[in-house]
Amino acid sequence: MENKKTVIICGVLNKRGSTNIPQALSFIRFGFNVIPINYRTIISEYGMEYFGNLLIYTINKTNPVLVLFSKCNGVDPDIIKRCNKLTKTWLFNMDPISTIKRCPEVIEHARNAHFSSCTGGGVVEWFREQGVDNCVHIIEGLDYTIFKPVEPVDEFKAEISFIGTSTQERNRYKKLLEEAGIDVRFYGTGYSNKEMIEEDFAKICSSSKFMLSINTQNDISMYFSDRMLRYLGCGSCVLHFDPISTMDKFFKIGDEILTFKYDSELLEVINNTNIESAGKIALAGREKVLMNYTWDHSVATILNILGFVNGR
Repeated sequence: MENKKTVIICGVLNKRGSTNIPQALSFIRFGFNVIPINYRTIISEYGMEYFGNLLIYTINKTNPVLVLFSKCNGVDPDIIKRCNKLTKTWLFNMDPISTIKRCPEVIEHARNAHFSSCTGGGVVEWFREQGVDNCVHIIEGLDYTIFKPVEPVDEFKAEISFIGTSTQERNRYKKLLEEAGIDVRFYGTGYSNKEMIEEDFAKICSSSKFMLSINTQNDISMYFSDRMLRYLGCGSCVLHFDPISTMDKFFKIGDEILTFKYDSELLEVINNTNIESAGKIALAGREKVLMNYTWDHSVATILNILGFVNGR
């Protein structure tokens, strides 16, 4: 039997709903062993020195083809330099610029690693301006095993739903829709007592005519939250706030997704899209994501850059 190659993922793989879990499962589908190292838990319980020594020990013991650092804010950047002597390293960043400015060590991770990537094209450009020459654009993919169409649930039925943390801009659109007399429901921190993930997320999407998509930052080119891909994966007709016209680089506007730049346009799109049209757009959007933007596509890009033909 052929020995499988090994990948180490330093991230959060011990928390339900973490995106590192479907990322790891995709590496496994490509035939790799995956060793999870939950850096936050290890550092909080045992300290930075222990974490670094554990990682180096694991590399020496398992001879991985790659150590992937998933942002790893708070981690000593010199640890990546130690890993570089033993194997290839990759910094995978899924956060916007404002978040990374609060944890600048992540830029050092990217500078030190052999490879790096960001899920937003505009973030990649900013990384390069900070001296990260090895950065590429790789979208945070869809986990199609969880985010898929399910049977509608009466308690979640609404014309428009949103899932995410409360922000000033999201609150403003919530008020706008409510004042327009639209049946709208918002879920997440600041809106509901329960975090809506995985199965509940899919139920909300399948029980709503539209899903509203508003990033925490809406001025980054070629960037969107993985929340939007989850909406589409669940078979939703998505209304995406796109003030800088980014989505037409990824989707056919009006055919696979609906976008708006200002208040009146949002209301106009809602009023002019009947249930049949919304259903057709939802099906086309889901098909586009399954064909182009799953975790398997994201991981295949990483593996191809590393030199594995067709991800293997």
